[in-house]
Amino acid sequence: MKTFKSNKMRRTNLIRIALLLASASSIGVAHGTDNTAKSTIENIASSVPSVTPSIETRSHYKDAMGNFTDVDDPAIWVSPTDKSKSLVVTTLKKGGIDVYNLQGELVQFIAPAPAPACESSIAKCENKAGRFNNADIIYNFDFNGNKVDLVVVSDRGLDKMAIYTINENLTQVLQNVTAQTAPLIFTENQHEINESNTAYGLATAKTDKAMAFVSQNSETRVAQLEIFDNGNGTISYKNIANLDFPEKFTLPDNSSWTPCSDDDGEHPHFEGMVADVENNALFLAQEDVGIWKVKLSEPNNAKHWQLLAKVKDYGIPYTRTWDDAEQEYICQLNHKEDKGFGNENLIADAEGLTLYDGGNGKGYLLASSQGNNTIALFNRTTPHQYINSFTVGDGIVDGVSETDGMMVVNANLGEGFSQGVLIMQDGDNQPPKSSAAKLGVQRESTNFKYVSWQEVAKALNLPVNTHFNRN
Repeated sequence: MKTFKSNKMRRTNLIRIALLLASASSIGVAHGTDNTAKSTIENIASSVPSVTPSIETRSHYKDAMGNFTDVDDPAIWVSPTDKSKSLVVTTLKKGGIDVYNLQGELVQFIAPAPAPACESSIAKCENKAGRFNNADIIYNFDFNGNKVDLVVVSDRGLDKMAIYTINENLTQVLQNVTAQTAPLIFTENQHEINESNTAYGLATAKTDKAMAFVSQNSETRVAQLEIFDNGNGTISYKNIANLDFPEKFTLPDNSSWTPCSDDDGEHPHFEGMVADVENNALFLAQEDVGIWKVKLSEPNNAKHWQLLAKVKDYGIPYTRTWDDAEQEYICQLNHKEDKGFGNENLIADAEGLTLYDGGNGKGYLLASSQGNNTIALFNRTTPHQYINSFTVGDGIVDGVSETDGMMVVNANLGEGFSQGVLIMQDGDNQPPKSSAAKLGVQRESTNFKYVSWQEVAKALNLPVNTHFNRN
């Protein structure tokens, strides 16, 4: 997701999709594609298996009436006492946090933190309010002498993490335990926060210590943070390493390539990330580049970094021209000069990542191939070969497209999800007609969809493992 998952980025995605359905010129506009590339991408999306969602959450809207809410990332918490009572914690960016049960019913809503007050002498306050971007779970964290489960969330508006305990016996199942003294992650002061190069994507890992990896918006940096009991009834974190990934790449033909950007201040950043503790790996999706793998035990050692799957546009030459009307650069990709350095099954943006646990360290890495609305599966273990892809089409509820965050768990969660569930952000939700009819206009909407893993496994002929590990 680009900055604020803006209308600019949404427009780019819509252009990509539209060009799959209509004739294209020899050079694509705004990351478009020529006829040959269009045909290839179109064939991939249409030829892979398709599944359908069975449940959806409430609709959110990116207009004033909807509080400009744009949902982003789900985190599934598996209950230790009754797996059918498990919960889904979802981020809504400016909208806050929604917590749902497995029936898609709202259990709790958490509003984002208000913007810090500006000095009275400032006429216009530009301070950012809380903005929840990504979420993940930590099980069995030592806190106040007890083992507790945590939800950890990146707060892009405040450049911090928000940390919540989970207690299924409380009416308000999430309780904020973030230390007031928790540090800024990438910035030094409020002025830098307002520039928005702040906390973005997030993944957690628990080894000999609890950690979070947080990416920086519009930059190639990822911070490694240690999470610890602050000793006063709160939880805090500290930076223990920074991972600075490249923004320029040497191609197999020894030429140099940098992903095209519509803004001079924007660098190829990361958002989707997932840790595989059992295999000592961390996977990170650099949206316009591909999927990286690093060694979890020493993540800042670049000798162990591997770009294991590149997006299809990787290495394609382009021209970049300024558009006065849009106040941005337009990237024109010349697919006739595509030398095939990328992976045709991963179409930029490379977005959400999640792991399916197949048991004994095996399983699948799922990646949101946002450019053609597919989910690509790679082998969880080395050499991480591509396995297959699938789409999520219309069923009882509408299908899924423009997916950002997603998460799969393999646990038997009871009725409807006896072999696990995949929960996905739907970036182009089709809400009930009555919602739009009230205003007489089409409202831009997002929500989350629940997909039975049993349906995915059947469609792709995958083995199933329902032994869930809460470590």
